[in-house]
Amino acid sequence: AAAAAQAGLPLAISTVERLARETQPLPVPWPAEARDALVTLLGAGTPAIGVWEALDQVGLIERLMPDWERVRNRPQRNPVHTFTVDRHLVETAARAAAHTRDVARPDLLLVGTLLHDIGKGWPGDHSKTGAVMARDLGERFGFDADDVRVLETVVRHHLLLPETATRRDLDDPVTIETVAEAVGDSVVLETLAALAIADGQATGPAAWGAWKAGLYAAIARRLAAA
Repeated sequence: AAAAAQAGLPLAISTVERLARETQPLPVPWPAEARDALVTLLGAGTPAIGVWEALDQVGLIERLMPDWERVRNRPQRNPVHTFTVDRHLVETAARAAAHTRDVARPDLLLVGTLLHDIGKGWPGDHSKTGAVMARDLGERFGFDADDVRVLETVVRHHLLLPETATRRDLDDPVTIETVAEAVGDSVVLETLAALAIADGQATGPAAWGAWKAGLYAAIARRLAAA
């Protein structure tokens, strides 16, 4: 799958069906090679979408990520969204691939982006629920404890920068201090900043534009300074 996406080629139907029929479950935690292949697949950008959907159609994604079943073909509650929840997650990861050079940990950006709305398959605040799921999936993927913490924090706070940028006074030092305390460190900040852009772009034309881009850049600069 990773090779196909990197080459910009579709997976043959016979190959996908054989994968579904013959491959064994991955051990938990995943070996490093499997985790690296997931990151490579997501890092291919737009070509990854078709490959991911081919795997999903034969049930392979649910085997890799059991929680995927809860968001598969799930409609969005907010009409500004162009895609269903599952397609939005993959679309956002594809957009985030353009920002991997802007962050220290592109692997955490891509995986965190893929998981940012995973909690929408459950009742309650999807950010809080998703954070718990991101922690569990991060451990499943074989990330170490520090990386799992980053993934959990990113999913929990993935709306923090957009909501603060559009609803709060960015000239208020208390606002910046409060958000900086929640973010915690530069790796999380870089990841959240790139995720916010990719999420807006993948949501739809009503959710992204020059005004929001300017606000997101402004809050990212001030948080980095803080």
